[in-house]
Amino acid sequence: MTDLDQLLARSASTAGPAIAATFNRPERALTAEEFRTFWRGTRMFAVATPGENGAPHIAPVHVQLEEGDVFRMAIFEDSARLRDLHRDPRIAVTTWGEDGTIAILYGRCSEVAGSRRQISRGGQGDGRAVLTMEITPTRLHVMCPRPPEERTKR
Repeated sequence: MTDLDQLLARSASTAGPAIAATFNRPERALTAEEFRTFWRGTRMFAVATPGENGAPHIAPVHVQLEEGDVFRMAIFEDSARLRDLHRDPRIAVTTWGEDGTIAILYGRCSEVAGSRRQISRGGQGDGRAVLTMEITPTRLHVMCPRPPEERTKR
């Protein structure tokens, strides 16, 4: 059993009633490999961090799932989100597919040492830089509303 399999199982066993009723149905379950395929085929994610006053701060961000099941995202070094994460590393990420597949990831962020790099939007050297943040997952809930035999391969 992989770490991702263990995370999915642990998350299912500790889910509250609402999440359990929606996500913990065997006919809706995704395997770890189905989850990887779904996540890697998704372009945008809604990322929420606790803002300075405790209110959620949410924005679209791309969150990559790299080899070894490592979640990473690039974030502007001058962003409110980075200030949020330096103050409080908790993060929530959600995404969904056209077929109704949904994923909700909770975790904690840390900056990847030496990851700062300059970026260029459309070839314009605007001088902004991004840092790479790694998300260590604490909970992961995923589901597809269609049974396995009706799912299409991505």
